[in-house]
Amino acid sequence: MTLQQLAADPNAAITTGQQLLGSLGTGGAALVATTVTYLGVRGKGRLKLGDTGAFVSGVVSGTLYGAAATFWTAPASITNGMVGSITGPAGPFGSVGLGAVATLIAVIAYAADLSRGKSAVLGIAAATVWAEAGGIWSTAAVAVSGVTGHFLGMA
Repeated sequence: MTLQQLAADPNAAITTGQQLLGSLGTGGAALVATTVTYLGVRGKGRLKLGDTGAFVSGVVSGTLYGAAATFWTAPASITNGMVGSITGPAGPFGSVGLGAVATLIAVIAYAADLSRGKSAVLGIAAATVWAEAGGIWSTAAVAVSGVTGHFLGMA
């Protein structure tokens, strides 16, 4: 869309399906989200995230990793390996399902006094577990996917 077309109809970029940030792609969105998380956790520049912000940023990043696939699947693979060691009918804690792990992550995120870095890592893990647990836990994955799909032009 040219500047002349946009000046003639300011709503054209929204109504004709143009992407808000141009061609971002799932890998690009994951890269941007990771950079925001890293810089926000580091907190030495203009972007400073508290522990809750770091957790939320981690959840968004982790959800985008699932959409981007390829290189970005490493955190999900690590999370699934760790979760797989405690879930199932014959796990070390008895019968533990993904819903229990998802709830445990939410309790830790809410109640524990975590550093910003640990909060971000927990958020990345939460994105994987919550998406796989289903139920109310998958709401975060659905919300992030909906926002990225509609506003950022990602497939």
